[in-house]
Amino acid sequence: MKKFIAALAGASAAFGLVACGSIESSDNAESTGSNGANETVSADEWKAPEGLSGSIDYYSANPQGLTDALVEAFQDRTGVTVNVFAGTTGEVTAKIKAEEANPQADVVYLASWNAANKQAETGNLESYKPENIDNANGDWNAEDDAFHGRDGSALALVANTDVVSDIPTDWEDLADPKYADQVIMPDPRESGTAADLLTAMISEWGEDKTWELFDKLFDNGMIVQGANGPALDQVTSGSKGIVFGGVDYSAYSAKGKGEPLEVVIPSSGTTVTPRPVMIMKSSDNMDAAKAFVDFMFSEEAQQISASKNMIPSNKNVDPKNGPKLADINQISDDWAAISKESKNVREQFADRYLK
Repeated sequence: MKKFIAALAGASAAFGLVACGSIESSDNAESTGSNGANETVSADEWKAPEGLSGSIDYYSANPQGLTDALVEAFQDRTGVTVNVFAGTTGEVTAKIKAEEANPQADVVYLASWNAANKQAETGNLESYKPENIDNANGDWNAEDDAFHGRDGSALALVANTDVVSDIPTDWEDLADPKYADQVIMPDPRESGTAADLLTAMISEWGEDKTWELFDKLFDNGMIVQGANGPALDQVTSGSKGIVFGGVDYSAYSAKGKGEPLEVVIPSSGTTVTPRPVMIMKSSDNMDAAKAFVDFMFSEEAQQISASKNMIPSNKNVDPKNGPKLADINQISDDWAAISKESKNVREQFADRYLK
């Protein structure tokens, strides 16, 4: 029944990609280009298991170029048809909720650890340990193997070099008068990654140190406005000089298109948001669903993520730009705690600065 219904929608759903993003933001709408699936990836090809057939429904909250490349490679290896629904994490999870009586999704790939936790709490996720997971970052594995982070993105200082001549190296640098009225931060009420960064800072640095930093930044004219994409747009346009907590892959993609941007991982630390993939228990093509997730953790697929400016989970695969995951000073990587406290911290921030 499920695949019959999916087939009716398949013509419009397969590769019918819309803007991709996280649950509170549109940061992932930054496409890496429609021709990305044809880029050369210098890794051994993943060997698909024999006997796979049919189709799977794949719900993705990731950049279009990454989605296209992963799907095209998997279809080429297996002959399995992948019907794609792409949207923000909020749109994906809303679709899953709306389909509870007749689930459609087989594999889901989100841009929010918190949203993945909520899916796990429903009891609707298949516990599965993918092939090659031992080469991936162990901190990005959920309990009971309900989901796994397969790549991630770091928050950075993103400076327009046509506006700012002295590039900052840490968060506190932005309180310097030379950056007065030049800094923009994504609104934590719209950007889950910004809320997570705040939560990590408070968790590890304490409220006093964190709020003191933000007091100085606001006194120096920092504004908070919009989600991640619009905040970066203001810097690429030259309206502002620096993004506080810009998403690295979006900035690298813009820089690759010729924008005058410098991307700096702050010396005192930042957050690297894992992007989790999961299998739905309701899948009626479980072999193909598991094979797709196995493929996602293969070196070939991790190289695809790297080519799209993501930080691979596989410790043997280098990012295209920026440092490897192991070389990034993370303020906190306790994503269970961050997810639990993020809403409360977001509300505190809004009460303190945005009224």
